[in-house]
Amino acid sequence: MYGPAMGFVFATCAPGFEGALKDDVARAQPALRLAFSRPGVVTFKLDGDATADAARPAPWARAWGASLGRAAGAAEAAALIPAGARRLHVFAREPEVAGADAAVADARAALVATGRFDDDPRATRGELVADVIVAPGEPWLIGVHRHGPRRSPWPGGAWPVDVPADAPSRAYAKIEEAIAWADLPVVAGQAAVEIGSAPGGAAYALARRGVTVWGVDPGAMDPHVLAYTGPAGARVHHVAESLAAVRWETLPRTIDWLLCDVHLAPPVALHGLARLVPAWKRSLRAAVVTLKMNDAAMRRGLPTWIERLQGLGFSSVEVTHLPANRHELCAVATR
Repeated sequence: MYGPAMGFVFATCAPGFEGALKDDVARAQPALRLAFSRPGVVTFKLDGDATADAARPAPWARAWGASLGRAAGAAEAAALIPAGARRLHVFAREPEVAGADAAVADARAALVATGRFDDDPRATRGELVADVIVAPGEPWLIGVHRHGPRRSPWPGGAWPVDVPADAPSRAYAKIEEAIAWADLPVVAGQAAVEIGSAPGGAAYALARRGVTVWGVDPGAMDPHVLAYTGPAGARVHHVAESLAAVRWETLPRTIDWLLCDVHLAPPVALHGLARLVPAWKRSLRAAVVTLKMNDAAMRRGLPTWIERLQGLGFSSVEVTHLPANRHELCAVATR
């Protein structure tokens, strides 16, 4: 236990998605009662003690843990943070707000100067991590979590991705973040099918890793992507069909990875995938499916969409809101 404030859980999210986070918690975890909400962060009251090992409150949460209270500066923060938390994550509540970067830099410098924390922010499994959430002109919100699977080792749930200048879309970052988050064993020589591939951001990312991709989309693919040859001779092949029209006979018989990022509501997209997935039941390692959460009805249906994915023969389905996601969630379904 870490002190008298340990009846609270904090969760950060992309600014603007606080409502989605709170709705999910109210529906799925009624033991967590809303306590405090500001853009980018929500706290909940919990009967009994919260711990650094608190489970993620909702898929919309990017960083979460036990909430320790607020601090006006480094001395107050250090007094709240348990001695075992030497890894330090300082991040902005609203990264796009003017002055946020400077506030983070100042807070981190002041905390490191106390001698309590390691300078390297990257967490390793099992470490106790201090979370310091800052906003210009406001007290810091202090929390603590234990690093483990499906958590970013970087402050605020970030997954740093080096997107090349010639990547044609943000789908490049989406698949790279998904691979990192789910720790998918993507290696050269493998094969993938991507439904909804145009203009080719995700396909390009996989080809650069040495994965040959069949991109299914009636829209045009970027010519640079189609001309690219990656490690192990990886290429991107364009199948100019929609999800509803494509025939599995025109696709490779064995694939390692299935991606789906189409502008369709989840029930429609999952219905289309149900026709294709059985063809790869012996070879498919995982599916990475972008679920469009464009309204409250789609968000409320998330348990159903997860159940439908599992019904396609996947033993595990995990869902998260990646930094590159907008009004969508990333579902990773594994065998």
